[in-house]
Amino acid sequence: MDKIAIINLKGGVGKSVTACNLAAELAAKSLAVLVVDLDKQGNTSKFFGTLDYDRPSVAEVMLGENTAEEALVCETGTTAVHLLPCDMRMLKANRTILMDNGPRQYYLRDALEAVDDNYNYCLMDCPPDLDMGSINALCAADWVIIPVDCDEWACDGMREILDQIEQVQMYYNPHLKVMGALMTKYRHTRYAGEVVRQLNEAGIEMLHTVIRYTVKVSEAKSAHEPLRVYKPDCSAAADYKALADEVDGIVSKVDTPRKESAR
Repeated sequence: MDKIAIINLKGGVGKSVTACNLAAELAAKSLAVLVVDLDKQGNTSKFFGTLDYDRPSVAEVMLGENTAEEALVCETGTTAVHLLPCDMRMLKANRTILMDNGPRQYYLRDALEAVDDNYNYCLMDCPPDLDMGSINALCAADWVIIPVDCDEWACDGMREILDQIEQVQMYYNPHLKVMGALMTKYRHTRYAGEVVRQLNEAGIEMLHTVIRYTVKVSEAKSAHEPLRVYKPDCSAAADYKALADEVDGIVSKVDTPRKESAR
């Protein structure tokens, strides 16, 4: 299972939308996908209609109160996509883990080992802050995708993300790789060109695929449907399909520790 952390310290840049639509497009390629929602707002869980305080969430998994298998939601409405849901219980989990003296950076990684053979991909939707959920995701991940929208303040917090990634690579997960920045809500504006320039100056590679702006993205989110179902002929649906092809192509060319150990 190749694990991808989708992270940005800014909210509203399309992290959850990307996690949901990339998962649907990878599943359409006959790949099994696990989505891990790590944001206490639970937008990804709401998208899949799985927000339920009466069942275990990723918070209980990270605290060791439930296994990943026990918290899995298999009925997401999208074939071959399963979910570890998240909600406001993540607040308590973050506080508890911060006070823990154990290997707290690895709780998620260790919990996911039990389901590693069941999926081709794991997409981790991170919150817009560097809490223990985000740090656990980076310590568990093989790859990082950084969604970036095309507005004037698009690169706010980028230095902090890169610093955290470097710290994780140095001390906890030397195999972690940045796949690239993903331009979302893309329109041909002067801000878009400036964002690309700033990212290049920061040494961040860009994914070739960009997600073009269309109101259909918001409509599909409100309808709780992936774009490939809600409006398959819109520009963003084509872009997310192209993103799935690009991501799968990149991953297939690079050996991860998981692939090497399977040889």
